[in-house]
Amino acid sequence: MTRYLVATATSATTEAASDYLVPKLDDGDEVYVLTVEEPGLAVDDDALSTARVKLAEVTTVRTVRREGDAASEIVAFVRENDVDQVILGPRREGGEGFSTIGTTTRTVLDKVEGPVFVVPK
Repeated sequence: MTRYLVATATSATTEAASDYLVPKLDDGDEVYVLTVEEPGLAVDDDALSTARVKLAEVTTVRTVRREGDAASEIVAFVRENDVDQVILGPRREGGEGFSTIGTTTRTVLDKVEGPVFVVPK
């Protein structure tokens, strides 16, 4: 059994993460989808529902909302839930692709000990 965390603030990131995950999921795998609401930064309301639609036929999806600093909340969630792999986007807002990696993604890459997969937006 593998435990995955999709950390997302946009439906585009959730969709890309779901496309990455679907062929990898096996029976018994768990998927958590986490959004973190930070003061002054919007979270796409469809970010969680997109995961339910894209992944529900393959596995059980648990959605979680937290408040606070996104990087700190993601790292804490990984440690609290013994997550095997994190999937997230390169940054909360901006253009297409990987032109820059945001501070949240950099922090997660630095502080999470397991694999972290960054999906293009």
